[in-house]
Amino acid sequence: MLESGEEIIEDIDATLEQLTQNAAALKVAKTSHHFDHEVENLERLQESLLARLMHRQSLLKMEQKQKTLESIRKETIERKVVDYARSLKSRRQRTRGRLFNRNEKT
Repeated sequence: MLESGEEIIEDIDATLEQLTQNAAALKVAKTSHHFDHEVENLERLQESLLARLMHRQSLLKMEQKQKTLESIRKETIERKVVDYARSLKSRRQRTRGRLFNRNEKT
């Protein structure tokens, strides 16, 4: 199932929050050589989170483009309906005018 833009934004926000927390933890962990293994794991996690962030941002952009396309399609359809209604009204007026002219001649 496709996620809504709001869900994607919430996930991006959570990912950014996790990246920030991990960056703070990395800063502390790098001060001691006792945490070398943890630093490596956190760095790999940061890379993974960055990849996720980039992916989610691309999904959000695609969803925004889709909404734009849908909006354009909707506007096009609405314009066609208005144009059709105008042409129908114009045809009716011409038909009434012809009928009126016939009645005057008889």
